[in-house]
Amino acid sequence: MNITRFLLLFAVLLVFCLALMAAMMAQYGYSLFAPEMRSMLLVAFLVAGYVSFRISRIIARRKRRLEDHPQPGGAGKSKLSGLFGGKSAAQIALKYLVQQKIAAVTATTKPKHMMQALDLHGFDLTRREMRALRAAGT
Repeated sequence: MNITRFLLLFAVLLVFCLALMAAMMAQYGYSLFAPEMRSMLLVAFLVAGYVSFRISRIIARRKRRLEDHPQPGGAGKSKLSGLFGGKSAAQIALKYLVQQKIAAVTATTKPKHMMQALDLHGFDLTRREMRALRAAGT
């Protein structure tokens, strides 16, 4: 569990709980920091701690699950990329332009993206795919 995430969540939730409790009690003329309200402060600390712990655990578990079983497509993939053989949205757009004999210029500093841009000759878009892309752009 990431302790920084937990402490940040704890601080935010505690401030929120205390502010909400103080505002509600002030409506009725009570002070949250009066000696008889110590148990209420303890409850606020416990609730903020428990909720922060649970949220941190859920986030850590989801992150671990994504690392163990990455989702198909991943970052940089469009919703339509499954229709285009798993190619990225950028590859599909570049190929669309190249097949229409339009000069396509890209700018990237990431080697992975450079390789994707150079991998345009490994596939062709069908007429049907070209029509679908043209229709999606209008």
